[in-house]
Amino acid sequence: MVPGRAADEIDGLRRALGSTEVARIAPHVTLVPPVNVRDEDVQTAADLVRSVAAGSAPLAVVLGPAATFWPANPVCYLAVAADAAAADAAASDRVAADPAGLGSLASRLAAGPLAPPPKRRTRPFVPHVTINQRMPPELIESAVRLLSSYRTPVVFQRVTLLEFSERERRWLTASDAQLGASVVVGRGGFEIELSVSSQLDPAGADWASRAWGEYSLEQYGDTIRPDEPYVITARLSGQIGGIAEGEVKGATCRLARLVVAPQWRRHGVGAQLLRATERLAAERGCRRVRLEALAGGRAEGFYEEKGYQVVASVPQHREERDFVVMERAIEAV
Repeated sequence: MVPGRAADEIDGLRRALGSTEVARIAPHVTLVPPVNVRDEDVQTAADLVRSVAAGSAPLAVVLGPAATFWPANPVCYLAVAADAAAADAAASDRVAADPAGLGSLASRLAAGPLAPPPKRRTRPFVPHVTINQRMPPELIESAVRLLSSYRTPVVFQRVTLLEFSERERRWLTASDAQLGASVVVGRGGFEIELSVSSQLDPAGADWASRAWGEYSLEQYGDTIRPDEPYVITARLSGQIGGIAEGEVKGATCRLARLVVAPQWRRHGVGAQLLRATERLAAERGCRRVRLEALAGGRAEGFYEEKGYQVVASVPQHREERDFVVMERAIEAV
């Protein structure tokens, strides 16, 4: 997956070129084309990704300029090239500058449950980031010329296994693995292998759920309520205007995010979402709604007007900025 701000920038290019896939999949370099995997083999696929990633260093590359597969295919894409400067700057981190490393990853990943079907036609591996896979042919030449000077350096640090959600009609992360060998600590006694990822793979998620359940039973007894996630969506004329989401944790309803679309701010949408959160909290037997807000920011003032009080300060909580914890008491229904 293209990391950070480069992904946002490329999404801008995708929208400008009329791509209909922006909401379905994030900018990425495809290493293995989509393949059906049995449910019982998903963990095997995740293990394969982790094993292959451990044998490769992070890759410093440049994305761009634009190119196309036309006339074979009406795809407009960003090429992937070596970035010697970025590799030199990251030499201490053992970053590989050869984009052919992507080809090596692709060949090693196309095995086991991720192997292509026997009848699939093989094509040469061309590392690229698609910006429109169904470009009107008459616009392709102009788009490629317009983006002929586009370049953006990135460092790929991980490999991601995606799974298509039929319910949401988009690609979601199933698991991921950091490029590079895992850290092994504890030598001299027993070795502990530490690996970093953005989320747990299926086996890890199952283990964590069971282990946390056993711990909670030991610490709190069998009366503890499991965390209950919630999302409240506000729609105006069929379009999403804002969301409130969080989780109910026993007697506390935590509001993790309240976001309102810019065009609907100061129209009462945020207040309605907050009231709906409080109603949900009351219905589920909570005694309080709790949230974090930027200290001295507009959000703190908004919540203060709605009856929330500061109960704690959290210095340098995010981006080195101070936050406050705010609460409002709720009467359970």
